[in-house]
Amino acid sequence: MPTRRFPSMPIILLAAFTCPALYPSLSSAQENPEADSSELKVDAPGCTDLTVLPKLAASIILSCHNWDSVTVSMPLTPDAAGYAREKTVRGSYEFREYQILQEDQQGQAFDNLLQLLPIAGFKIKYSASPSTITARKEDVWILTNLSGDSYNVTVIHAQEESWKPVKDADEISREIETNHRVAIYGIQFSSDNEAILEENSKILGDVLKYLKANPKVNVVVESHKMNENGNSQEDMEITQKRSKALVTWLETHGISAGRLDPKALGRSKPLTENDTELEIQRNERIEIVNAASGSASP
Repeated sequence: MPTRRFPSMPIILLAAFTCPALYPSLSSAQENPEADSSELKVDAPGCTDLTVLPKLAASIILSCHNWDSVTVSMPLTPDAAGYAREKTVRGSYEFREYQILQEDQQGQAFDNLLQLLPIAGFKIKYSASPSTITARKEDVWILTNLSGDSYNVTVIHAQEESWKPVKDADEISREIETNHRVAIYGIQFSSDNEAILEENSKILGDVLKYLKANPKVNVVVESHKMNENGNSQEDMEITQKRSKALVTWLETHGISAGRLDPKALGRSKPLTENDTELEIQRNERIEIVNAASGSASP
């Protein structure tokens, strides 16, 4: 099934979750039992609330869809240079379209949703007032688009991405031949990041084996790290030390210094988001790049 994109639309949303202040009465009929029941508006037949995020106060479900596997592009916060980013997420799909019934609540919808998503355990990954919010909780991604008196919510229960780090010199060779670069995991550094803990870094022998088997290949040794609790400057300093430490180790084991170019990239080129333990592990890596390919990070 092709990628589904939902345009960002200026909208207004309302909230009803756990905070009483965010939840006005659902209808005037509740305040006035004598109201004409024929005028009551109800959810579309067959449509039920989302389990991860209930519909907002004073709103009804206009339509709903569920599919087993859909790919959706979720907008993310721009990078440090201001370039737009997005996350392509594939998995089981839920969609709800809502209408906000009370006009006086429509203008509060966006701000209320920004409060409710964290209450529901979600981390805001992007917001553009008054129309679009992307949020995430573990493997669940939410995209909301708001416009006037209506809004829609797309929920993707993401499938776990396959990830198998290279384990030997043959796999390193295949990756570099195919992609001109390879991500290396399992290299352990000293506490000051200025030396290699060789006995805990078995993959090093395979990196060395590849370089010795390909004496005409010059490489850029990139170091990447995105510390969950640190900052960009600290990550840059750590990766500077690590890239130099690895180049020094390779030189002392017979690789010419002219073939090796250390490069620190800190957190500037993450492979994925940095929200889960697995994603943090994937982002912290060494990459060996064929310098002749021109694919080294700038």
